[in-house]
Amino acid sequence: MKNTDEFHMTIQFLGNDCKTAEPIIEALKKIRLTPFEIEMGNALPFPNSLEPRGVWIECRLTSELKKLAEDIQNAIKGIGYISDKPFKAHITLGRYKHPPRQKIKEIEGEPHKFDIKEFYLVESTLTPKGPVHKKLATFTALI
Repeated sequence: MKNTDEFHMTIQFLGNDCKTAEPIIEALKKIRLTPFEIEMGNALPFPNSLEPRGVWIECRLTSELKKLAEDIQNAIKGIGYISDKPFKAHITLGRYKHPPRQKIKEIEGEPHKFDIKEFYLVESTLTPKGPVHKKLATFTALI
């Protein structure tokens, strides 16, 4: 079982060729985050139920979450990073080393809400035992 401290929502993947985090940190510092609430939904296989490579929990895309994603994309665009795909609100639970050969069903759960009061710049390093995440910076909401 994965350590739940490792669960996260990727709002924008910046790639594997970042030389230094400082320009990214400076750009993200300009974002004015207001606390808001997220609602988690059902557990789903991705990219689809017939050929699953992992499982994620969908999250409702609220106007506040959409704004945060847009603010992050705009901030990093100013220093040369362009979003390569649209934001999909989800929390990845895990990936399959050996994907199952049968269709995986959606697991319905009770909606769960939690507060967002900060976001992070995180460096991910892939290892044979799975990704290792390191927080490089924390950006806290104005209260």
